[in-house]
Amino acid sequence: MKKTILVFVLVATIIFTNTLLYAADMKFTDITNHWAEEAINNVVDKEAFAGKVGEFLPNKAITRSEFVLMLHKALELNIAYFKAPDIGEYFDDVKNEDIYASALYDLVTANIIDVKGHFNPNSTLPREEMVHYIMNAYRYKMGDNYRMIKIVVQPFADDKEITSCYNGVVVRAENMGIIKRPANNLFYPKHDSTRAQAATVIDRLLRQLEKENLQVKVTPSVELKDDLLKMKLTITNNLKTQLVIKHSSGQKADFSLLDADKNVLYTWSADKLFIMALTETVIEPGQSIELSGDVEKAILDNLNEKAVYMKAYIVGESSDFIINPDGYEIELK
Repeated sequence: MKKTILVFVLVATIIFTNTLLYAADMKFTDITNHWAEEAINNVVDKEAFAGKVGEFLPNKAITRSEFVLMLHKALELNIAYFKAPDIGEYFDDVKNEDIYASALYDLVTANIIDVKGHFNPNSTLPREEMVHYIMNAYRYKMGDNYRMIKIVVQPFADDKEITSCYNGVVVRAENMGIIKRPANNLFYPKHDSTRAQAATVIDRLLRQLEKENLQVKVTPSVELKDDLLKMKLTITNNLKTQLVIKHSSGQKADFSLLDADKNVLYTWSADKLFIMALTETVIEPGQSIELSGDVEKAILDNLNEKAVYMKAYIVGESSDFIINPDGYEIELK
């Protein structure tokens, strides 16, 4: 009897181990040489999406619940709740036992999914709505570093078909490279999003977040020392490659002092002259540089303690990260 039990345990262990190994090494059988192959492999949970024979079906329209699972896993959301979440608080057509319910609850809590009432989990997801949720995710992940940009671009040929509330996010998504403009200049806003398209925009979102927020840290700071207010901007490169900032002159940074209403009281560069030559700032992987400017105490005294904020700017362009054109602000204390 003991021998039989041992054999059973051994067989069960082998089966379980092989299952884990298969799950770890699982590959989709129908995406080789597909245009979205890399993105699919980067962001898609193979156990959740593989069919009976390991198919991903990249050209199949993605359902709203499938998109929730894909986006939630990619964002690695981990929200702590004081009480057990009840998806019924938000939707009347989703149950707590549904496989995607907890992921959906997290996305709604983060205001990434910003609809309530009916979710229609088995319905397909229009392209314009998918982009809307992607840009909500960008806003959530960027937090206080989320920046507004003013851009004027050529409209899509079917721009009038885009729901008005989605127009802005479509423009931003293209500007950031999350969606690409096709040769025929059509966005097809009402068309179903495919699984491959969903994986691609999610992958591009993650790359953008890594490029813009997570891997390059820009920190403003101030220090009062020897009757000088030292204004600083520290740039830390956590990328695996060099970070290069190109400048159109010898000026690499600028600094402003603002009052309580964010009105500019003083601009550091106003009385400065800079060499008119193309220059570069190069930051090696894992290294930081500090750009600085000093304000004399006499100038501070003339401001009569009205300065409440300091804003620092990077004067230049970089293809390695997104420079915030609105600057980096800190409160004076």
